[in-house]
Amino acid sequence: MSENKNIKLSVLNLIPKFEGDTDIQAIQRAVDLIKIVEKLGYYRYWVAEHHNFKGVLSSATAIIIQHLLANSEKIRVGAGGVMLPNHTPLQVAETYGTLATLYPDRVDLGLGRAPGTDSDTAALIYRVQYVQTAKFIEAIGDLQRFMGAEAEQSIVSAYPGINTNVPIYILGSSVNSAHVAGELGLPYSFAGHFSPDAAEEAIQIYRNTFVPSKYLKEPYVILGLLVHGADSDEEAERLYTATQQGMLKIIRGEKGLYPLPDKNFSDKLTSAEKIILQSKMGINLMGTKGTMKKKWDEIKRKYNPDEIMAVSYMSEIEQLRTSYEILAQVVKEK
Repeated sequence: MSENKNIKLSVLNLIPKFEGDTDIQAIQRAVDLIKIVEKLGYYRYWVAEHHNFKGVLSSATAIIIQHLLANSEKIRVGAGGVMLPNHTPLQVAETYGTLATLYPDRVDLGLGRAPGTDSDTAALIYRVQYVQTAKFIEAIGDLQRFMGAEAEQSIVSAYPGINTNVPIYILGSSVNSAHVAGELGLPYSFAGHFSPDAAEEAIQIYRNTFVPSKYLKEPYVILGLLVHGADSDEEAERLYTATQQGMLKIIRGEKGLYPLPDKNFSDKLTSAEKIILQSKMGINLMGTKGTMKKKWDEIKRKYNPDEIMAVSYMSEIEQLRTSYEILAQVVKEK
């Protein structure tokens, strides 16, 4: 691994709605954040598709992306990702082709194979055929064609879409997606922020199976991380309790708003809940600049990412500003 490797910094946002938020306040926080990280030199800002979660407002992902593009200047904005089983490739190509036409060279398209929701909601929108890896790969090929050159088109074409060549990224939280990304020669974004146990193996599989393509000559790894930077380790740990509470709600099958930090949160847990929660939490950069730097050096050595995708669940914009400022200092410091 080169010590001088220029690792890009990016942001993933689910548009969390916290206790006390209105919908518009949660969306406005996302807009305020993109302006902050753009000034800090972050490379891209992704929004993830989720459905039927009261505390997550990114269900109409493309509309949120368009709003963020309109309220920023040069940072790349995209889906992290579109859950392809919920859509036809033609619909996705038309939507993201339109976005790319309105905002040239600024739109990304990350693709996932999960429904991004619970089974009841999935039954209303889920296109089951993409569960099979072969069908998922076929759909990716269709998307690449719809957004490719005029000469590649068939009877049905995407308008807008042709010649937009929106960059495609394969998302994953398991080793299956690593094989897909490697064999197709596409960049790979791994969800280390909620699936840490599979991260090392999946990234290695991706690099080992990577086949150069017209889209990408060498493997490119984006690693998702939880980030909780603050002016003291104690404050970072307090902020982290909001993320922990949110994960516990998911484990329990609850769909309420994101909770606010509670420094006494762990005192309320049973021993079993503490063990389960510890095993479910993702790779986390937490603390002051000095504390985060030590952890970051470990992550960099272990995974050697080309880019990190930071996820921070904080209810106050100034908390987010501080956290992302510290992260930028830590990663850019040689």
